[in-house]
Amino acid sequence: MGDEQVTADDLDKELIDQLHAATLKASDSCFEIKKLCATVIVPTGTLVALFSERQLNVAVFMSGLLVISFFWIADAVGYYYQRRLRAAMNVAWQRRADRCQESWAPPSTSRLSPIRAAFNGSMTFYALLGAPVMIALILFAFGIIQSPAIVSP
Repeated sequence: MGDEQVTADDLDKELIDQLHAATLKASDSCFEIKKLCATVIVPTGTLVALFSERQLNVAVFMSGLLVISFFWIADAVGYYYQRRLRAAMNVAWQRRADRCQESWAPPSTSRLSPIRAAFNGSMTFYALLGAPVMIALILFAFGIIQSPAIVSP
């Protein structure tokens, strides 16, 4: 082998690179979860209506809300771990900065709770997706929208 000696900076840089790659993967996963949610919600409602004798009922709306909720939770978990990875990167950056002569501070990242992960700006998508379903459920509950009558052949 060579006489090259691995330094703490080298190790921290490698750690930062690995954490950055993992953070990007988590970010991509969160975006894919949103796309998959938008893709799954309509067929789910259609499938539930098909099994409900082709009648519009509460199960159609509830299935939509459940799909949105499950994807929201999955996205929140991904977002939470994405932020945790960034916090770990900050620790490694700070260690590298402490070894420098110049002063430097990593970008501030506040501690993120699971609740804050579920209710942040990137989760607005699910609220916007769930709002029309909730409105339709309320309208259905008050009889403003009704299931169309099935005509027998």
